Amino acid sequence: MLFTSSIFLTAQDSNLAENLIAKTKKLLVNIIEDPVRNLLIPIGEIVLIIVLTIIAVRMIRRVVDKTFSFSKIQTNQGQTLRTLINSIVTYSLYFIAILTILSIFGINLAPVLAGAGILGLAIGFGAQNLVKDVISGFFLIFERQLEVGDFVQINNQISGTVEEVGLRVTKIREFNQRLHYLSNRMITQVTNYNREKMRAIAQIIVPLEADFQLVTQSLEETCEKIRKEFEKDLIEEPQILEFTNMDINGVQFTIHAVCHPDAYYPLERAMRKEALMNLHRHGIEIAYTRSVIYNPEQAYQLQTQKKEPVKV
Repeated sequence: MLFTSSIFLTAQDSNLAENLIAKTKKLLVNIIEDPVRNLLIPIGEIVLIIVLTIIAVRMIRRVVDKTFSFSKIQTNQGQTLRTLINSIVTYSLYFIAILTILSIFGINLAPVLAGAGILGLAIGFGAQNLVKDVISGFFLIFERQLEVGDFVQINNQISGTVEEVGLRVTKIREFNQRLHYLSNRMITQVTNYNREKMRAIAQIIVPLEADFQLVTQSLEETCEKIRKEFEKDLIEEPQILEFTNMDINGVQFTIHAVCHPDAYYPLERAMRKEALMNLHRHGIEIAYTRSVIYNPEQAYQLQTQKKEPVKV
């Protein structure tokens, strides 16, 4: 049985070789008989297809570049989208040109297209995660969820500066310089600290026995100095919210101001620093947890000490 199969395969291979030799001889004969029609015209068509493809690629790239130069899309996002669109257009035109050239040689394109479809389907099933990364990366870029240079928080776990936004991987560098490579499909929540405006908040807790009028006066002085120091960065002037919370530790006052994203952290630090310095200048302490320690004799005396009834 194996011997018969090997004979059949050998005969089939020999038939293919004979057919190829026969077609080659026929092509050579046709070229000799009519070189213009069978040689020069096909070569001219191939050259024309290549030239037209190159011209089309350059024209479309120029149109895309001009479109993004006049659009309102930010530089980082525009650069990424422009590169993506140019790549898709270039490969699509090259693929069409190759198919057209193959048709000139008399090659049946139906099996080629069928094979390409099956190959694409196989790649799609085998690389589902890659496809998800690319789709997620495209929408991250297109919707401007994050861009290079933004300070973001990813999935409420990783906080840092965006160093690169790709179609498959996004790079986030933390303040301690650790660099995270995140697959785009894993990014489900983005908190961006670089979008239009931010509200800086400083919370100050003073003891329950403090002079609250003096506290308010001290914080007003803080707001006045912050207003002068961050005049160019403020969108809304600093304001004081009194008695925003109260517990056993003390009474909470809150200072807040709306600013540009770049000034968010410096503004919060300055608000805390100025508030603390002004409170100390007026002799007001910041509330903190106090612990009173007694020795055993003092504790016994306190427990056995008789308290006088309160007279009403």
